[in-house]
Amino acid sequence: LEDSIPNDLEVDILTRLPAKTLLKFRCVSKMWSYIIRSQSFVDSHYALSSSTRSRFTVTFCNALIVPDDTKRLFIFSSSFEEEDKSSSLVAKLDMTVPTVVLTYRWKCPSIHGFIGCINNSFQFIVCNPSTRQVITLPTKGSRSSLGYDPVGHQFKVLNLVTSPDMFPDYLVHEFITLGGGGEVSRSQVTTAPYYPVTDGVYINGSIYYGAWAPKLRMDPVIVCFDVRHEKISFIKAPRNVVFWETESILMDYRGKLASVLVNPYSPFRSFGLLILEDAKKHEWSKQTFELPFPLVDVTSPGTNKAGEIIFAPNTLPPVDKPFFIFYYNVEKKDMRRVRLHGVADDEEFRRRYGLQDTMRVTITPEHFESIASL
Repeated sequence: LEDSIPNDLEVDILTRLPAKTLLKFRCVSKMWSYIIRSQSFVDSHYALSSSTRSRFTVTFCNALIVPDDTKRLFIFSSSFEEEDKSSSLVAKLDMTVPTVVLTYRWKCPSIHGFIGCINNSFQFIVCNPSTRQVITLPTKGSRSSLGYDPVGHQFKVLNLVTSPDMFPDYLVHEFITLGGGGEVSRSQVTTAPYYPVTDGVYINGSIYYGAWAPKLRMDPVIVCFDVRHEKISFIKAPRNVVFWETESILMDYRGKLASVLVNPYSPFRSFGLLILEDAKKHEWSKQTFELPFPLVDVTSPGTNKAGEIIFAPNTLPPVDKPFFIFYYNVEKKDMRRVRLHGVADDEEFRRRYGLQDTMRVTITPEHFESIASL
């Protein structure tokens, strides 16, 4: 086969195969193993995956009160359905990660094919659902976010070392760079004190999260971490963008940082959308949208490729209740509902893993397969 097909065509064919097939094909020959492991092939495969094989992930933990050795993070995935007004999808279990806890504060976003989360010892976990690789990083603080440098092809973890609760004169941030073969390097940067109040959102080479700065004045700001250059800057934010923890909804809206304004405690028929238009000038735009029917106890993890704003549950429903995801079209001003099957919706699965009725859920709208290894 290798003698009958030109090398460039062979590589092109391999690039179009799913990740799990490629992992098996690494054993076919030394040449295929070399090709599939090369950085150029990894990049080409990811580029094709991100343009043609968009998926979303659903992550949750079994419980907070179970013994540590039985705690698990479950990672499900499914493809998006962007055509039908109302349809259903089936998700499949990609992998489980032991000792991970998912509370109201912590999320598990997908960044460039990898998922970042925190275990019960406050260690940062980076895993790849496509290859099932898991890396554990000791960190010095409980607030960490995963980012990616698209130029240097490196993953980095931003870790807030100093506790803002101790009224420090400055904050220490640690940048953990993940290299090939499990190599790790660390560097630090200090800033003026502030108090972080949201999880990090990664967008196009930067990590954003909401904060109050300085702490006692409670001025709302967005902290921006440039992953490649390891620089931190502050962006002034409207007061209704930065609330406490889960009351703030920050997301990637068409490549820009945005905030969805909803009532987190009661059903809502409308929502506001604040978009960061110019970070240097601290300029935001605002739009308001009416919903065709009310929503309650949902968050917005972002948009799909069609630009629809997604609303998804904050918690995993009991087994006898359906799991719905809602897609709002800002152009047509309408919303469709999609039922998700297969996510812990049978009694045997819940009993086997000790799942409780109420579990925190994180949904990443756009997850792409990656065969990269750290």
